[in-house]
Amino acid sequence: MSLSIFAARSKSKNRIIKSAIELQENYFGTGINIPYVLIKGAQKGCKGVILSAIHGDELNGIQIIHKLTEVIDPENFAGELLMLPIANVPGFNLHSRYLPDRRDLNRLFPGQENGSEGSRLAWCIWQYFIQDADFGIDLHSASYNRWNYPHVRGNMRKEKVRKMAAAFGTNIVIHSKGVKGSLRREAAMRGIPFILFEAGQTNRFESDIVEISVNGILGVLNQMKMIPDSEKFEKIPQPSTTFYGKSEWIRADNGGLFVPRRFPGDPVQPDDILGDIHSIHGDITGNIKSKTEGRIIGFNLHPQVVPGRALYNIAYDSESINEPFKRVEDKKDKN
Repeated sequence: MSLSIFAARSKSKNRIIKSAIELQENYFGTGINIPYVLIKGAQKGCKGVILSAIHGDELNGIQIIHKLTEVIDPENFAGELLMLPIANVPGFNLHSRYLPDRRDLNRLFPGQENGSEGSRLAWCIWQYFIQDADFGIDLHSASYNRWNYPHVRGNMRKEKVRKMAAAFGTNIVIHSKGVKGSLRREAAMRGIPFILFEAGQTNRFESDIVEISVNGILGVLNQMKMIPDSEKFEKIPQPSTTFYGKSEWIRADNGGLFVPRRFPGDPVQPDDILGDIHSIHGDITGNIKSKTEGRIIGFNLHPQVVPGRALYNIAYDSESINEPFKRVEDKKDKN
């Protein structure tokens, strides 16, 4: 018997279902409820899933899902869209990226029914929300004290993943399979095309990020033939997409106060000065330089730094990755 919300709610007459499912117990022995929204289109189509707050302090995705619920008209919708505004409820309650045992939920998929507390939560999310989906989108922000330029990550060797990334409409897409246990990696390995969207910072609702994200998701839904062209937002022009093969953090070589000169989204060349390290007295004691040609996709927000602190995340290797992706047919891949 399937545990999937898609299967369990397939006979409901309501077009938009806002509910929650009890997956675990808290310290009081009462349930931890995972909220969800299920939009059931008037026409038949594929099944999509969107998750937010797998890291409990990454909040932009919550408002993105709220906005999607407002703008999607079930009568003009084909298929079913299942959305989890808060996947990591225990972390969300603690204002924390991590679970209460300090483990990362996005390293535990597909989980184990009788495993650790985090592994059990990952198993429940997988069983109820992921396993019967035809595709998925995982919404993230930068980690604590960082800010990410809007971009998409996924395994671009998968044709359907590549098409989803292009349909999202960001001008930066990074080829990244994801680490073992991450949702996008484990889903793609099991034939469910998944992309991850990164934008903004933790513990904030950022209206511009929400607007960009909603436009991107509507683009994917349109590409999946779930909504007509008329349902897409027209406020933001679609940029040209560049695929990058790699990304790397540039780190501080000395301690002091970090003062940025360049910002996320900026193109960079080798030896460009991206920022400075100042002493407590205001003297420049070091420069942060780019090592390669690429684009800044993230940077550190906190001025106080020590040697080794990650300051700029650079996406690079675009020329060597665009052509292979154009030639990849993925004949052996189902997705």
